[in-house]
Amino acid sequence: TSKLSSAEILGSEIASPSRGICGRFGDLIPSQYLAAPERHRLVQLQLDTAEIPPHVERVSDGLVWITAALKFETKLGRGRAVVRLVDLDGKASWRAFSLYAALHEIIGSEEAIGSRRPQGGNFGTVGEGLQPTWQERREKQVDFTDKDPDVVIIGAGKQTFQTCLSALSLIQYEQAKADSMSQRAYRTLVLHDPVDVCHMPYLPFPVTWPLYTPKDKLADWLETYASVLELNVWTKSSIESAAYNDQSGNWDVKISRNIGGQVSVRSLKPRHVIMATGHAGEPLIPKFPGQGNFKGQVYHASTHTDTSNSDVKNRKVVVVGTGNSGHDIAQNYHENGADVTLIQRGGTVITADSCTKIMWNLGRGDSHPKPSLETGDLFGHSLPIPIQFAISQKVTNLVREADKPLLDGLVKAGFSLDFGAEGSGLRRQYLTRGGGYYIDVGCSQLIADELIKVKGCAEGIAGFDPTGLVLKNGDSVPADIVVMATGYDNMRTSVRKALGDSVANRCQDVWDLDTEGELNAVWRPSGHPGFWYMAGNLALCRPYSKVIALQIKARELGLVR
Repeated sequence: TSKLSSAEILGSEIASPSRGICGRFGDLIPSQYLAAPERHRLVQLQLDTAEIPPHVERVSDGLVWITAALKFETKLGRGRAVVRLVDLDGKASWRAFSLYAALHEIIGSEEAIGSRRPQGGNFGTVGEGLQPTWQERREKQVDFTDKDPDVVIIGAGKQTFQTCLSALSLIQYEQAKADSMSQRAYRTLVLHDPVDVCHMPYLPFPVTWPLYTPKDKLADWLETYASVLELNVWTKSSIESAAYNDQSGNWDVKISRNIGGQVSVRSLKPRHVIMATGHAGEPLIPKFPGQGNFKGQVYHASTHTDTSNSDVKNRKVVVVGTGNSGHDIAQNYHENGADVTLIQRGGTVITADSCTKIMWNLGRGDSHPKPSLETGDLFGHSLPIPIQFAISQKVTNLVREADKPLLDGLVKAGFSLDFGAEGSGLRRQYLTRGGGYYIDVGCSQLIADELIKVKGCAEGIAGFDPTGLVLKNGDSVPADIVVMATGYDNMRTSVRKALGDSVANRCQDVWDLDTEGELNAVWRPSGHPGFWYMAGNLALCRPYSKVIALQIKARELGLVR
């Protein structure tokens, strides 16, 4: 919907241990709630005023609502909720506009934090013999000497380390460092999201942390994070094979490990496998007529390495694509002296730091102090995604005004702008397409200043000649190097490559919205028993890592089949 009014009663969004994340709309809400199993019924519900008291928010000219936080308990577990009430007829007949409820813990299996924290020391009684030290225990835990893990997580980047499971878990990764971007990416790479939205659970970044996190700093942090939180990580390892047994409900996962130069294969039988290699799948690498006759170099953005150690000064570099990767690579080449041209087929959503600041502060007002990370996530994800898109139109308009000088400069330089479907901007572009946007960390100004050139052609590329690209409008673009920043296939293609057709054929595609207005397959049952997708940026993985962990824990406890 492009507009919101108090007459549109949208419904609820539930993060549950059985289905993960699901939406409920209209008159279906009461009947479906009443049909829930007895153990899911409420036994306690109360107002939660600890951080954000009930307050009025004016969302638009036609919509004002009262927002309040709740605490609840069922026979199964405890959680928090956010409700929004609207006055339907202006006569104080308040009704629920939306309800978001999220389970935070399972009764009897609460996290070992606070008063339940581990004791740490060994206090054996006389006659028990020599007790192992903490270091000795950790070595056995990491190696899974006595027990196979319940969960194997493929990938060890920022998504994975936030999936803190109550069950024993193993994080498998090929690189020697916790995050491969430290080795493979260019020197100046930074996160495109500012620090306020990138904190990780249990261990937020220090107050001295930079606004945009450099890749090497994040890689070091992830290693520290894994050590401090005692995550079981196998680096320099790769999946040899993985097969699921429907009768036993176990996987047979064979992992090749390189320990001190010695390669061995270990067979594990977890009940769950999580794919956490990023929401993008395998690279989309187009082939064009005449490409074999091109005298220069052609490669996909996925294989780009830093150009500071190469002699690219005055070389003509053409980057095909204007998403995050295309901009970053163009900037990397420019900073090392290359003559860079971006090829743009369609409009791109551009957002600067102002977008995040506006989204972070919208509706909170000066009367409410900045909430804790957990409460901020609760409120931030408490509206159904389609409603978030409608509200994003307001954010997009504010961003367009705040960034007007930069955006005007881009248009003047020949860059084509897009503002998302129905003007809903970055959020919709990210959650539905997973691309088609750039969060500016410096390249936009280079384009506006015409230090990086832009060549637009809606028809696309006709092919190559020996000296460069030929566009379908007849223009030629000379090049020594052509970088295809043409994006990635669905994450399911990475499952197929790593685990084979038998697994991938039973999985759903990832990303975009289903009929309930929720993201397909990610952080919820994937279609294949015992297989899960974990993807998204830090701001998404932080709250939803607990959602996926609770779903797995509920299955391990026999609470969900």
